[in-house]
Amino acid sequence: MKKWLVLTICFIAWCLAGFYLLGLPEQAEGAAANKPVNRIVVTAPNLTEILFSLGLDEQIVGVTMFSKYPPAAAEKPRIGSFWQLNVEAIIAARPDLILSLDFPRQKNVSQRLAMMGYDTLTVNVETVDDLFRSIERVGQAVDRKTEANNLAGDIRNQLNGIQQRVAGRDRPRVMWVIQRDPLRVAGRETFINEMIELAGGVNAIGKTFHQYPPIGTEMVMGCQPDVIIEPSMTETDVEQIQAGARRHWSKYENLPAVERGRVYSVNGDLVSQLGPRLADGVRQIAQRIHPEAFGEDR
Repeated sequence: MKKWLVLTICFIAWCLAGFYLLGLPEQAEGAAANKPVNRIVVTAPNLTEILFSLGLDEQIVGVTMFSKYPPAAAEKPRIGSFWQLNVEAIIAARPDLILSLDFPRQKNVSQRLAMMGYDTLTVNVETVDDLFRSIERVGQAVDRKTEANNLAGDIRNQLNGIQQRVAGRDRPRVMWVIQRDPLRVAGRETFINEMIELAGGVNAIGKTFHQYPPIGTEMVMGCQPDVIIEPSMTETDVEQIQAGARRHWSKYENLPAVERGRVYSVNGDLVSQLGPRLADGVRQIAQRIHPEAFGEDR
């Protein structure tokens, strides 16, 4: 009898270890699709925007600290930060579904909560294609397939409209500055690179080991950017950041971007994550890269 008890305990421990190491089985996620979802906790600002875009604002009962768009998101209860989720606050929200991103810190929390019996859905939003897949998966999990299809279709239509405006034009080399000191830029294996290309440009930075590599003066001079873009922190400080960027880069007077006065800023809230406002961010980038296509002066 004791032998079978020991074997049973070992088997259960082995199964739990497998869940921890390999992740929960796919069918465990989105289990709430088979029952009403009235209380949703969401752990990333871009996922919060997706839920609002699907008309689920009343069902959201918990968001992270920097979920501020749409404005109603700022009024929702907080369940920690993007990087440090508060498990107790999540449990206190009594969620029917926990929606999170597929990166280690959030995924580990999601798996722990799933093992406690909560319905979870973890999505990956690293690329533009990932965004569309995630919208579809969220729509299925919350019984909003039609709304999800409409949202994805609207984003695609807006992107197509932007690409039609910039089609056939030269593709300027764009250097996307993440921070100035030390200088760090967006490499090609990033969603920023995708946004630059959708806007009619090409990344001035060649292939790099890191997604957001630090670079020195020699590499800056070597890549010869036609356009330099520094995202702002908020919508209200775009002009201030742009003025500071132009002062900073003025010492590199031999760069084409500096010679032609093509150092810009864009609304960082639109370009720092992939979400329903993707086309708005790409449009701002395209307006900087190809102002003539939008009836604007350089």
